[in-house]
Amino acid sequence: MTDWRVLPALAAVVSLAGPLTAPAAAQQEPVYAVYDGFMVTDEGLHVLAFAYFSHNFEPVTIPVGPLNSFGTAPGDRQQSTTFLPGHHRFQCIMVMGPEFDGGLRWTLGHGGVTSTTSDDMLQYNWEFEAGSVRNALRDVEPSEAPQGVCLNRSPTVRFLGLRNGRDGAPAEVAATVGAELKLFGSVRDEGLPRAGALVTTWRMVSGPGTATFSAPDEPRTLASFDAPGAYELELSASDGEREGSNRVAVTVDPMP
Repeated sequence: MTDWRVLPALAAVVSLAGPLTAPAAAQQEPVYAVYDGFMVTDEGLHVLAFAYFSHNFEPVTIPVGPLNSFGTAPGDRQQSTTFLPGHHRFQCIMVMGPEFDGGLRWTLGHGGVTSTTSDDMLQYNWEFEAGSVRNALRDVEPSEAPQGVCLNRSPTVRFLGLRNGRDGAPAEVAATVGAELKLFGSVRDEGLPRAGALVTTWRMVSGPGTATFSAPDEPRTLASFDAPGAYELELSASDGEREGSNRVAVTVDPMP
C-alpha cells in the first residue's frame, strides 16, 4: 500500500451541471485516500479530516469493503462510497475522544491502485492552521457529535465568478429586462448520507416582477426578468438530511 502524504495541489470545483463525457475505460483510474490533518479541542477531543483525489472523469462508486475501509475496526465508519472527479478536501470529518493515539487510516482502491493515508496522524506538521479549522468545524460541534464516524454536513453552495458583499451580504450582479443572465452555481457535498440524493433548486426571494429560470433544478442556469428593479435569488441544495443555500442580489435595468 502507498502512503500518499503529498499530492498535487489541484482543486476541482464540481458543479451539478451534468456529467462530463469520457470513455468508459477512463473510469478505471486511481482514487487516492488523503489525510487532511487534525486539531484538538479545549476538551481534548480530536477532530480529524480525510480527503480523496480521483483521476476519473466521472463519479465512481467504491463500496465499503477491502477497497474502501478504515483501520482500526470498524472498517465501515459511514464514509462516502461515491467519489467525484478531482481533489476534494474535508470529505470525512471525524471526532475521536481524548484517548485517541493516531491509529486510524483510510484505505481506498480503484483502477488497480490501493492507497492508505498517513501513519503519523498526530505529528505537529499535520495540525490545522486557522483556515483549515474553519473548514473542519463547519456544521460540527465536536462535544455533541457522534464519535468515530464520518459526519454528514450541509452542502456548500457558491457562485463562480462572483464575490459576496460586505458583512455577509449576497453577491451582486447586474442584468437587463429581456436579456438572459448567466448564473454559474457550484454545489459541493461529501456524498452523505449514502442513500440520499443531492437536489438543487433556484427560487426568487424578492423582486418587483417575476424571475424565470431556464433550469431551476440545476446549479448553472439562465435567469430572465420581466420588470426592472432589485431582485434577490437563492440557490439551495439538500442531501436529504441537511440543506445549504446562498443568495445573489440582481439589479435589473430597463430594456434599452
